[in-house]
Amino acid sequence: MNILTLGDSNGTFPDSWPKQLQRALPNAQVYNISKGGRTIGFVNNGDNNLNSLLVIDENLRKAANHTKERPYDFIVLELGTNDAKAVFADRQKKVPGNLEKLIKTIKGSNYPTISQAKIIIISPPPYGTKAEVLEKYKGGDKRVKKMSKSFKKVAKRNGCLFVNGYKTPGLNIEAMTEDGLHLDVAGSKHLIEPVVALIAK
Repeated sequence: MNILTLGDSNGTFPDSWPKQLQRALPNAQVYNISKGGRTIGFVNNGDNNLNSLLVIDENLRKAANHTKERPYDFIVLELGTNDAKAVFADRQKKVPGNLEKLIKTIKGSNYPTISQAKIIIISPPPYGTKAEVLEKYKGGDKRVKKMSKSFKKVAKRNGCLFVNGYKTPGLNIEAMTEDGLHLDVAGSKHLIEPVVALIAK
C-alpha cells in the first residue's frame, strides 16, 4: 500500500501521526510532506510557503517524483489547526471552501499516481487550555469544533473519507499534549486509529 500524508506540525515530529500510521501499517509505504505552521489556505506568519493552496502543485510534484510509477492508494490530509488561529478568526467562512479547492486540485492532478487515490480528511483535534490561554490561539477550540462539522460536509460532497479528529476516541487533549496543541505519542496513536480502520475496510 502506498500512502501520502499532508499535514501541519502535528505531522512532523518523530512520533507524529504519519509515523504512527507507518507503524500501524508496516507493509505500507508512507510518504510524509507535513510542515510546521501549514494552513489550508491562509498565509501564516507572512510565509506563502505555509499556505497549502499556494504550494500544492509543488507538493504534488514532489509526491509524484517520489512514487515514480506506483500509484498512491490513499492521501491523508490533516490540516486546519493553524487556520483556526485568532489572527484568522474573521475569515473562518473561507476555510471549508479552501479545503474544497485543495481537494479538487488533488483530484484534478495531472499525475495519475495521485489523482486516483482515495482522500481521507482528518478534521483538526481540539485545542487544549494551555494553547487557549495564549492570545494567538484564543477561541481556537470553538473554531476547530466548527471545522469538524463543515469538513465532514466537504468530504461527503467531494467523495472523500472523513475522520472527526475533534472527537477522536480515547484522545485527551489536556493529558496528551505539553502545549495544548501538539499531540504526544499516545495522542498521535489515537488520531490514526480511525484512519487505519478506514484503510482496512
